Amino acid sequence: MALRGEFTPPGDKSVSHRLALLPILAEGEIAVKGLSDCGDVKNSLAVFQSLGGEARGAGGQWTLKGLGGRLNLDPEKVLELDCGNSGTTLRLAGGLLAGLPGHYLLDGDVQLRRRPMERLADPLRQMGARVETNSGRAPVRIVGGGLHGIEYLNNEGSAQLKGAVLLASLSASSSSRVIEPVPTRDHTERLINLFGGKVIINGPQIEVFPGRLTLPESIEVPGDPSAAAFFLIGAAIIPDSRITARNILLSSGRIGFLKVLDRMGASIAIALEQELPEPNGHITVEYAGELTATEVTREEVPSLIDEIPMLALAAAAADGLTVFRQVRELRLKETDRLTAIKHQLGAMGARVRVEDDDLFVEGPTKVILPESLDSGGDHRLAMMLHLARTAASCSTLPILGDDSIAVSYPAFKDDLSRLSSGA
Repeated sequence: MALRGEFTPPGDKSVSHRLALLPILAEGEIAVKGLSDCGDVKNSLAVFQSLGGEARGAGGQWTLKGLGGRLNLDPEKVLELDCGNSGTTLRLAGGLLAGLPGHYLLDGDVQLRRRPMERLADPLRQMGARVETNSGRAPVRIVGGGLHGIEYLNNEGSAQLKGAVLLASLSASSSSRVIEPVPTRDHTERLINLFGGKVIINGPQIEVFPGRLTLPESIEVPGDPSAAAFFLIGAAIIPDSRITARNILLSSGRIGFLKVLDRMGASIAIALEQELPEPNGHITVEYAGELTATEVTREEVPSLIDEIPMLALAAAAADGLTVFRQVRELRLKETDRLTAIKHQLGAMGARVRVEDDDLFVEGPTKVILPESLDSGGDHRLAMMLHLARTAASCSTLPILGDDSIAVSYPAFKDDLSRLSSGA
Protein backbone atom coordinates (compact mmCIF):
# COMPACT_ATOMS: atom_id res chain seq x y z
CA MET A 1 0.00 0.00 0.00
CA ALA A 2 2.18 2.86 -1.31
CA LEU A 3 2.24 6.41 0.10
CA ARG A 4 2.00 9.09 -2.57
CA GLY A 5 1.27 12.80 -2.60
CA GLU A 6 1.89 16.02 -0.69
CA PHE A 7 0.80 17.14 2.75
CA THR A 8 1.39 19.94 5.23
CA PRO A 9 2.00 18.67 8.76
CA PRO A 10 0.35 20.45 11.71
CA GLY A 11 2.16 23.41 13.24
CA ASP A 12 5.25 22.42 15.16
CA LYS A 13 4.27 21.26 18.63
CA SER A 14 7.45 22.39 20.38
CA VAL A 15 7.27 25.92 18.93
CA SER A 16 3.52 26.08 19.61
CA HIS A 17 3.94 25.19 23.30
CA ARG A 18 6.41 28.02 23.76
CA LEU A 19 4.27 30.50 21.86
CA ALA A 20 1.31 29.60 24.08
CA LEU A 21 3.28 30.13 27.31
CA LEU A 22 5.79 32.92 26.65
CA PRO A 23 3.04 35.61 26.53
CA ILE A 24 2.74 35.09 30.28
CA LEU A 25 5.99 37.10 30.53
CA ALA A 26 5.57 39.32 27.47
CA GLU A 27 3.88 42.66 26.76
CA GLY A 28 1.72 43.28 23.70
CA GLU A 29 -0.39 41.15 21.41
CA ILE A 30 0.59 38.56 18.82
CA ALA A 31 -1.30 36.95 15.94
CA VAL A 32 -0.19 33.33 15.54
CA LYS A 33 -0.78 31.45 12.30
CA GLY A 34 -0.37 27.69 12.24
CA LEU A 35 -0.43 27.06 15.99
CA SER A 36 -0.72 23.32 16.57
CA ASP A 37 -4.31 22.35 17.41
CA CYS A 38 -3.25 19.14 19.16
CA GLY A 39 -4.33 18.22 22.65
CA ASP A 40 -0.94 18.94 24.23
CA VAL A 41 -0.80 22.53 22.98
CA LYS A 42 -4.40 23.08 24.03
CA ASN A 43 -3.19 22.26 27.55
CA SER A 44 -0.57 25.01 27.32
CA LEU A 45 -3.17 27.49 26.05
CA ALA A 46 -5.45 26.49 28.94
CA VAL A 47 -2.65 27.20 31.45
CA PHE A 48 -2.09 30.62 29.86
CA GLN A 49 -5.80 31.37 30.15
CA SER A 50 -6.00 30.08 33.73
CA LEU A 51 -3.35 32.63 34.64
CA GLY A 52 -5.48 35.44 33.18
CA GLY A 53 -4.18 35.45 29.62
CA GLU A 54 -6.48 36.36 26.75
CA ALA A 55 -6.54 33.93 23.80
CA ARG A 56 -8.91 34.48 20.89
CA GLY A 57 -9.21 32.11 17.97
CA ALA A 58 -9.67 28.51 16.92
CA GLY A 59 -7.85 25.80 14.99
CA GLY A 60 -4.42 27.14 14.07
CA GLN A 61 -5.28 30.86 14.12
CA TRP A 62 -4.92 32.59 17.48
CA THR A 63 -4.39 36.07 18.89
CA LEU A 64 -2.71 36.10 22.29
CA LYS A 65 -2.53 39.13 24.59
CA GLY A 66 0.50 39.13 26.85
CA LEU A 67 0.42 39.44 30.62
CA GLY A 68 3.85 41.02 31.00
CA GLY A 69 4.58 38.88 34.04
CA ARG A 70 1.78 40.53 36.05
CA LEU A 71 -0.56 37.89 37.43
CA ASN A 72 -3.63 38.97 39.38
CA LEU A 73 -3.59 36.13 41.91
CA ASP A 74 -5.06 35.73 45.37
CA PRO A 75 -1.96 35.35 47.61
CA GLU A 76 -3.96 33.23 50.05
CA LYS A 77 -4.90 30.61 47.46
CA VAL A 78 -3.08 27.90 45.54
CA LEU A 79 -3.72 28.19 41.80
CA GLU A 80 -4.30 24.70 40.39
CA LEU A 81 -3.20 24.26 36.77
CA ASP A 82 -4.20 21.19 34.76
CA CYS A 83 -1.50 20.19 32.26
CA GLY A 84 -3.46 17.17 31.00
CA ASN A 85 -1.17 14.67 29.30
CA SER A 86 1.52 17.21 28.46
CA GLY A 87 4.90 16.93 30.15
CA THR A 88 6.11 19.85 28.02
CA THR A 89 3.36 22.08 29.44
CA LEU A 90 4.20 21.16 33.01
CA ARG A 91 7.95 21.56 32.68
CA LEU A 92 7.96 24.81 30.72
CA ALA A 93 5.16 26.37 32.75
CA GLY A 94 6.85 25.21 35.95
CA GLY A 95 10.07 26.99 35.01
CA LEU A 96 8.26 30.13 33.93
CA LEU A 97 6.09 30.33 37.08
CA ALA A 98 9.00 29.64 39.41
CA GLY A 99 10.10 33.22 38.76
CA LEU A 100 6.72 34.84 39.40
CA PRO A 101 5.27 35.44 42.89
CA GLY A 102 2.46 33.04 43.60
CA HIS A 103 1.57 29.58 44.82
CA TYR A 104 0.97 27.08 42.00
CA LEU A 105 0.00 23.41 41.78
CA LEU A 106 0.72 21.81 38.41
CA ASP A 107 -0.92 18.46 37.80
CA GLY A 108 -2.13 16.25 34.96
CA ASP A 109 -3.64 12.93 33.99
CA VAL A 110 -2.63 9.45 35.10
CA GLN A 111 0.09 9.15 32.45
CA LEU A 112 1.62 12.51 33.33
CA ARG A 113 1.68 11.57 36.99
CA ARG A 114 3.99 8.66 36.14
CA ARG A 115 6.67 10.88 34.62
CA PRO A 116 9.72 12.06 36.60
CA MET A 117 9.62 15.62 37.92
CA GLU A 118 12.53 15.84 40.37
CA ARG A 119 14.85 16.63 37.48
CA LEU A 120 12.70 19.74 36.92
CA ALA A 121 12.45 20.57 40.61
CA ASP A 122 16.19 20.34 41.30
CA PRO A 123 17.47 23.26 39.16
CA LEU A 124 14.51 25.42 40.18
CA ARG A 125 15.35 24.80 43.84
CA GLN A 126 18.94 25.75 43.10
CA MET A 127 17.62 29.05 41.76
CA GLY A 128 15.72 29.72 45.00
CA ALA A 129 12.21 28.49 44.22
CA ARG A 130 10.29 26.37 46.70
CA VAL A 131 9.31 23.23 44.80
CA GLU A 132 7.69 20.05 46.07
CA THR A 133 6.87 16.91 44.12
CA ASN A 134 4.79 13.88 44.97
CA SER A 135 7.57 11.34 45.53
CA GLY A 136 9.31 12.67 42.45
CA ARG A 137 6.14 12.85 40.32
CA ALA A 138 3.29 15.25 39.66
CA PRO A 139 1.54 17.10 41.14
CA VAL A 140 4.29 19.70 41.45
CA ARG A 141 3.82 22.51 43.97
CA ILE A 142 5.76 25.73 43.34
CA VAL A 143 6.06 28.89 45.40
CA GLY A 144 7.56 31.32 42.92
CA GLY A 145 9.65 34.48 43.05
CA GLY A 146 12.99 35.56 44.45
CA LEU A 147 15.16 33.63 42.01
CA HIS A 148 18.84 34.03 41.22
CA GLY A 149 20.84 32.73 38.29
CA ILE A 150 22.69 29.41 38.30
CA GLU A 151 24.99 27.33 36.15
CA TYR A 152 23.09 24.27 35.00
CA LEU A 153 24.63 21.24 33.31
CA ASN A 154 22.01 19.67 31.06
CA ASN A 155 23.25 16.10 31.32
CA GLU A 156 19.73 14.82 30.65
CA GLY A 157 19.86 16.12 27.07
CA SER A 158 16.36 17.56 27.55
CA ALA A 159 15.21 20.71 25.75
CA GLN A 160 12.29 20.90 28.19
CA LEU A 161 14.57 21.09 31.23
CA LYS A 162 16.83 23.59 29.49
CA GLY A 163 13.76 25.62 28.56
CA ALA A 164 12.50 25.60 32.15
CA VAL A 165 15.78 27.05 33.42
CA LEU A 166 15.91 29.66 30.64
CA LEU A 167 12.33 30.77 31.30
CA ALA A 168 12.84 30.93 35.07
CA SER A 169 15.98 32.99 34.53
CA LEU A 170 14.05 35.73 32.73
CA SER A 171 12.57 36.66 36.13
CA ALA A 172 15.74 36.08 38.19
CA SER A 173 18.07 38.66 39.71
CA SER A 174 21.07 37.54 37.64
CA SER A 175 21.86 35.65 34.47
CA SER A 176 22.01 31.86 34.20
CA ARG A 177 24.31 29.69 32.15
CA VAL A 178 23.20 26.36 30.72
CA ILE A 179 25.90 23.96 29.52
CA GLU A 180 24.89 21.28 27.03
CA PRO A 181 27.29 18.39 26.39
CA VAL A 182 24.95 17.39 23.56
CA PRO A 183 22.93 20.14 21.81
CA THR A 184 19.13 20.01 22.12
CA ARG A 185 16.40 21.81 20.17
CA ASP A 186 16.79 25.58 20.50
CA HIS A 187 13.24 26.93 20.15
CA THR A 188 13.19 28.58 23.58
CA GLU A 189 16.39 30.51 22.87
CA ARG A 190 15.18 31.62 19.44
CA LEU A 191 11.83 32.87 20.72
CA ILE A 192 13.30 34.70 23.71
CA ASN A 193 15.61 36.61 21.36
CA LEU A 194 12.79 37.20 18.86
CA PHE A 195 10.69 38.67 21.68
CA GLY A 196 13.43 41.12 22.67
CA GLY A 197 15.17 39.10 25.38
CA LYS A 198 18.85 38.33 25.52
CA VAL A 199 20.28 34.86 25.07
CA ILE A 200 23.91 34.43 24.06
CA ILE A 201 25.04 31.09 22.66
CA ASN A 202 28.73 30.25 22.71
CA GLY A 203 29.24 26.64 21.64
CA PRO A 204 27.88 24.39 24.37
CA GLN A 205 27.24 27.37 26.70
CA ILE A 206 23.95 29.26 26.67
CA GLU A 207 23.62 32.39 28.81
CA VAL A 208 20.22 33.99 29.40
CA PHE A 209 19.73 37.39 31.02
CA PRO A 210 16.79 38.63 33.11
CA GLY A 211 14.27 40.87 31.39
CA ARG A 212 10.73 41.24 30.17
CA LEU A 213 9.68 40.42 26.65
CA THR A 214 7.65 42.14 23.93
CA LEU A 215 5.49 40.18 21.53
CA PRO A 216 5.95 40.77 17.78
CA GLU A 217 2.77 41.57 15.87
CA SER A 218 2.60 38.21 14.14
CA ILE A 219 4.35 34.89 13.63
CA GLU A 220 3.77 31.79 11.52
CA VAL A 221 4.54 28.36 12.94
CA PRO A 222 6.18 25.96 10.45
CA GLY A 223 5.05 22.34 10.19
CA ASP A 224 6.13 19.77 12.74
CA PRO A 225 8.93 17.47 11.49
CA SER A 226 8.15 14.93 14.19
CA ALA A 227 4.63 14.62 12.80
CA ALA A 228 5.84 14.56 9.19
CA ALA A 229 8.41 11.86 9.98
CA PHE A 230 5.78 9.12 10.09
CA PHE A 231 4.94 9.59 6.42
CA LEU A 232 8.44 10.50 5.26
CA ILE A 233 10.01 7.43 6.87
CA GLY A 234 7.07 5.37 5.69
CA ALA A 235 7.83 6.43 2.10
CA ALA A 236 11.42 5.20 2.51
CA ILE A 237 10.30 1.66 3.42
CA ILE A 238 7.13 1.11 1.36
CA PRO A 239 7.75 0.31 -2.35
CA ASP A 240 6.52 2.78 -4.98
CA SER A 241 6.10 5.57 -2.42
CA ARG A 242 6.87 9.27 -2.91
CA ILE A 243 5.87 11.81 -0.27
CA THR A 244 6.46 15.58 -0.01
CA ALA A 245 5.97 17.50 3.25
CA ARG A 246 5.38 21.23 2.70
CA ASN A 247 6.16 24.16 5.03
CA ILE A 248 8.12 21.99 7.44
CA LEU A 249 10.53 23.10 10.16
CA LEU A 250 14.13 22.42 9.08
CA SER A 251 16.00 23.26 12.28
CA SER A 252 19.09 21.04 12.56
CA GLY A 253 18.04 20.01 16.06
CA ARG A 254 14.81 18.55 14.73
CA ILE A 255 15.65 16.68 11.52
CA GLY A 256 18.31 14.28 12.71
CA PHE A 257 16.09 11.44 11.53
CA LEU A 258 16.75 12.51 7.93
CA LYS A 259 20.51 12.10 8.43
CA VAL A 260 19.92 8.57 9.69
CA LEU A 261 17.61 7.78 6.76
CA ASP A 262 20.23 9.13 4.36
CA ARG A 263 22.87 6.80 5.83
CA MET A 264 20.45 3.93 5.39
CA GLY A 265 20.17 4.69 1.67
CA ALA A 266 16.90 6.59 1.42
CA SER A 267 16.24 9.07 -1.41
CA ILE A 268 15.77 12.49 0.24
CA ALA A 269 15.48 16.00 -1.20
CA ILE A 270 15.35 19.08 1.05
CA ALA A 271 14.54 22.62 -0.13
CA LEU A 272 15.02 25.54 2.28
CA GLU A 273 12.49 28.30 1.56
CA GLN A 274 12.68 30.62 4.59
CA GLU A 275 15.15 31.24 7.43
CA LEU A 276 13.14 33.17 10.03
CA PRO A 277 11.70 32.86 12.61
CA GLU A 278 12.73 29.23 12.08
CA PRO A 279 14.23 27.62 8.97
CA ASN A 280 11.52 25.92 6.94
CA GLY A 281 10.87 24.49 3.50
CA HIS A 282 9.84 21.17 2.05
CA ILE A 283 11.12 17.59 2.14
CA THR A 284 10.55 14.83 -0.40
CA VAL A 285 11.30 11.17 0.32
CA GLU A 286 11.01 8.54 -2.40
CA TYR A 287 11.35 4.78 -2.10
CA ALA A 288 14.78 3.77 -3.42
CA GLY A 289 14.94 0.09 -2.54
CA GLU A 290 15.75 -1.81 0.63
CA LEU A 291 17.48 0.23 3.32
CA THR A 292 20.69 -0.86 5.05
CA ALA A 293 21.33 -0.94 8.78
CA THR A 294 23.16 1.80 10.67
CA GLU A 295 24.11 2.90 14.19
CA VAL A 296 22.47 5.88 15.86
CA THR A 297 24.89 7.40 18.36
CA ARG A 298 24.14 8.90 21.76
CA GLU A 299 25.04 12.34 20.39
CA GLU A 300 22.40 12.05 17.67
CA VAL A 301 19.54 11.01 19.95
CA PRO A 302 18.36 14.49 21.12
CA SER A 303 17.76 15.52 17.50
CA LEU A 304 15.55 12.50 16.77
CA ILE A 305 14.19 11.22 20.08
CA ASP A 306 10.55 11.49 18.96
CA GLU A 307 11.26 9.76 15.66
CA ILE A 308 12.84 6.62 17.13
CA PRO A 309 9.61 4.57 16.95
CA MET A 310 9.45 5.16 13.18
CA LEU A 311 13.20 4.71 12.72
CA ALA A 312 12.88 1.40 14.56
CA LEU A 313 10.20 0.40 12.05
CA ALA A 314 12.58 1.39 9.24
CA ALA A 315 15.32 -0.67 10.90
CA ALA A 316 12.99 -3.71 10.96
CA ALA A 317 12.66 -3.35 7.18
CA ALA A 318 16.38 -2.74 6.58
CA ASP A 319 19.14 -5.24 5.85
CA GLY A 320 21.31 -5.85 8.92
CA LEU A 321 21.48 -4.84 12.57
CA THR A 322 20.59 -1.26 13.50
CA VAL A 323 21.59 -0.02 16.95
CA PHE A 324 20.17 2.97 18.83
CA ARG A 325 22.60 3.96 21.58
CA GLN A 326 21.64 5.41 24.97
CA VAL A 327 17.93 5.98 24.38
CA ARG A 328 16.97 5.96 28.07
CA GLU A 329 14.80 9.05 27.51
CA LEU A 330 12.29 6.79 25.73
CA ARG A 331 11.52 5.13 29.06
CA LEU A 332 10.30 8.48 30.42
CA LYS A 333 7.62 9.27 27.84
CA GLU A 334 3.85 8.66 28.03
CA THR A 335 4.76 4.99 28.32
CA ASP A 336 8.04 3.12 28.61
CA ARG A 337 8.34 3.68 24.88
CA LEU A 338 11.52 1.63 24.63
CA THR A 339 9.88 -1.53 25.96
CA ALA A 340 6.73 -0.85 23.95
CA ILE A 341 8.71 -0.63 20.69
CA LYS A 342 10.30 -3.99 21.49
CA HIS A 343 6.99 -5.69 22.24
CA GLN A 344 4.90 -4.26 19.40
CA LEU A 345 7.47 -4.67 16.62
CA GLY A 346 8.23 -8.11 18.03
CA ALA A 347 4.55 -8.96 17.77
CA MET A 348 4.85 -8.37 14.00
CA GLY A 349 7.86 -10.64 13.68
CA ALA A 350 10.71 -8.15 14.05
CA ARG A 351 13.88 -9.24 15.85
CA VAL A 352 14.18 -6.58 18.54
CA ARG A 353 16.02 -6.55 21.82
CA VAL A 354 16.90 -4.04 24.53
CA GLU A 355 20.18 -4.16 26.45
CA ASP A 356 20.45 -1.57 29.22
CA ASP A 357 19.49 1.64 27.38
CA ASP A 358 20.42 0.46 23.87
CA LEU A 359 17.89 -0.72 21.29
CA PHE A 360 18.82 -3.35 18.68
CA VAL A 361 16.67 -4.05 15.61
CA GLU A 362 17.67 -6.65 13.01
CA GLY A 363 16.06 -6.81 9.59
CA PRO A 364 14.66 -7.44 7.18
CA THR A 365 11.55 -8.70 8.95
CA LYS A 366 9.29 -11.45 7.70
CA VAL A 367 6.02 -9.87 8.82
CA ILE A 368 3.46 -11.81 10.77
CA LEU A 369 0.08 -10.31 11.64
CA PRO A 370 -1.09 -10.69 15.24
CA GLU A 371 -4.77 -10.39 16.19
CA SER A 372 -4.19 -6.80 17.31
CA LEU A 373 -1.53 -4.26 18.20
CA ASP A 374 -1.49 -2.14 21.36
CA SER A 375 -0.11 1.41 21.52
CA GLY A 376 -0.56 1.60 25.28
CA GLY A 377 -2.15 5.01 24.79
CA ASP A 378 1.12 6.45 23.42
CA HIS A 379 0.43 8.74 20.46
CA ARG A 380 3.78 8.24 18.70
CA LEU A 381 3.67 4.48 19.09
CA ALA A 382 0.11 4.47 17.76
CA MET A 383 1.11 6.38 14.62
CA MET A 384 4.09 4.11 14.06
CA LEU A 385 1.81 1.07 14.30
CA HIS A 386 -0.53 2.59 11.71
CA LEU A 387 2.41 2.90 9.31
CA ALA A 388 3.53 -0.64 10.14
CA ARG A 389 0.03 -1.81 9.30
CA THR A 390 0.11 0.17 6.03
CA ALA A 391 3.48 -1.33 5.11
CA ALA A 392 1.98 -4.78 5.68
CA SER A 393 -1.04 -3.88 3.48
CA CYS A 394 -3.41 -4.72 6.29
CA SER A 395 -5.62 -1.72 7.02
CA THR A 396 -8.05 -3.64 9.24
CA LEU A 397 -5.63 -4.87 11.93
CA PRO A 398 -6.93 -3.36 15.21
CA ILE A 399 -4.64 -0.88 17.00
CA LEU A 400 -5.65 -0.42 20.61
CA GLY A 401 -5.33 2.98 22.23
CA ASP A 402 -4.96 4.91 18.99
CA ASP A 403 -7.34 7.66 20.10
CA SER A 404 -4.19 9.05 21.77
CA ILE A 405 -3.06 10.29 18.34
CA ALA A 406 -5.07 13.49 18.93
CA VAL A 407 -2.46 14.45 21.54
CA SER A 408 -0.09 15.52 18.74
CA TYR A 409 -1.66 15.04 15.29
CA PRO A 410 -5.47 15.20 15.19
CA ALA A 411 -5.63 14.93 11.36
CA PHE A 412 -3.21 11.99 11.15
CA LYS A 413 -5.73 9.33 10.13
CA ASP A 414 -7.25 11.55 7.46
CA ASP A 415 -3.80 12.33 6.02
CA LEU A 416 -2.82 8.65 6.11
CA SER A 417 -6.03 7.67 4.31
CA ARG A 418 -5.47 10.27 1.59
CA LEU A 419 -1.76 9.56 1.09
CA SER A 420 -2.18 5.79 1.07
CA SER A 421 -4.93 6.06 -1.54
CA GLY A 422 -2.78 8.33 -3.74
CA ALA A 423 -5.51 10.97 -3.78
